[in-house]
Amino acid sequence: MKNRWISAGVLAAMLMVLTLVLSGCFFRSPEELYQSPERSADYENLTQKIREVKGKLAQEYGVTEVEDTSVLSGDNTALIQLQDMDGDGQRETAVTFFRVPGAEKPQKIFFFTKGEDDIYTVSAMLEGDGSAIYRVDYADLDGSGYKEVVVSWQMSTGAYLLGVYSVEAPMSRSRLQMANSSKNGAASVQNDDLRGSEWMTTAYGDYILTDIDQDSRTEVAIVRIDPSLTNSGVDVYGWKDSAFKKLSTAPLSTGVVSVGRGGVEENFINGDPPVRALYVSSELSDGSHVVDVIAYQQGKLTNISLAPETGISRETLSRYVDLEPSDVNGDGVLELPQPSPLPGQEDSTASDYWLIDWYQYDSSGQRIEVCTTYHNVTDGWYLIIPDTWKDCITISRYDAISGQRAVIFYHLEGSGDPSPFLVIYKFTSQTNRANTSNRFILREEENAVYAASFYNSSWDCGMDETELVSAFKLIQSGWSD
Repeated sequence: MKNRWISAGVLAAMLMVLTLVLSGCFFRSPEELYQSPERSADYENLTQKIREVKGKLAQEYGVTEVEDTSVLSGDNTALIQLQDMDGDGQRETAVTFFRVPGAEKPQKIFFFTKGEDDIYTVSAMLEGDGSAIYRVDYADLDGSGYKEVVVSWQMSTGAYLLGVYSVEAPMSRSRLQMANSSKNGAASVQNDDLRGSEWMTTAYGDYILTDIDQDSRTEVAIVRIDPSLTNSGVDVYGWKDSAFKKLSTAPLSTGVVSVGRGGVEENFINGDPPVRALYVSSELSDGSHVVDVIAYQQGKLTNISLAPETGISRETLSRYVDLEPSDVNGDGVLELPQPSPLPGQEDSTASDYWLIDWYQYDSSGQRIEVCTTYHNVTDGWYLIIPDTWKDCITISRYDAISGQRAVIFYHLEGSGDPSPFLVIYKFTSQTNRANTSNRFILREEENAVYAASFYNSSWDCGMDETELVSAFKLIQSGWSD
């Protein structure tokens, strides 16, 4: 009886809703249904101010159109970037980017700050040469609480100019003038009053914002490439004695021709606690890849990886091994790879026939061996191997089956034939095969399953299934991963 009353109640409610819908109570016209969401008053005010600035720039430079541009690289690439420039905890400043065709300095960066009346006004501007704005960063470099602006102007393909600018003075003037205008009537802010002050400009290969000296203040570390190949280095700029200046410099390897794919990254060297350091990836004139390790010691930068007899970092890779520094053991400190070919593969140019010894540096410049891996770059995985495998294993690949790749590990037994003891698979289709024929799962991803199987071998490899799963890792794309 109770269920009947519940069913009747539900039916009555449904009929009531249907009646309301058919009577038009919930009906909305197609125009209302497809109407764009209403934009906020803040947004409308900001876009109006942006249109006004673009119109004034077009009139000033005699062009028909001022282009909106976007930053090409880095963490800040939005067309409109909201920033807390004065450190008050509110992101009240919108940063926009324009290009004025034909202007002497065509790249323009405008700052619009919202006042107490919720109205945006132009508070600062920067301008630069080049074909594009490659990257922009915001950081408090002098400890004042205001953020400075670090801009990479792209001069041409592969050529960049780095500028560091303060906008504190124009923003303060703008705020004061706007406050006065609310009392005494409208006041205009001229371009000269808006222009930020330039602290430095320099050509560069790469840069990073860092607190390398750990004084709680941000510095700019700049990689400088010398065309003569003899004087490339890392320069650190920061605030000292009431000025933004070069604080220290350290050489890079002799023969560096360009910044490598990894560029410059901040991490640590081994210590208690770990010591902050810069890892600079570069290419040498002979095609080799080199990583210089730069630490801040006793008040100055030091290249602790440099071999004094050659002037080149000890961390040099052949062109055949495509590896970057990586935290392979997960301790938070980068390790650097040093490859050696597998037995019988000494003449191989493939990236999958090497064992990799991984080293960390300590503050004295000593290299500390951490572990050894087999890296399968083709399939995107690596295996941390026991020391007992060194000099007595080799591998082969078997990729004949569609959707299945296999790497077979062999034990070398004197002059006899190599004996297989382990196979690791990557399945990209028919992944159910990973659970057959004594195989066990190593890792499951969205588009791939990794599995392994031990052969019935007389050699004890020193690992069981659990240990193999723990030692199996995927190759990550970033240095810090």
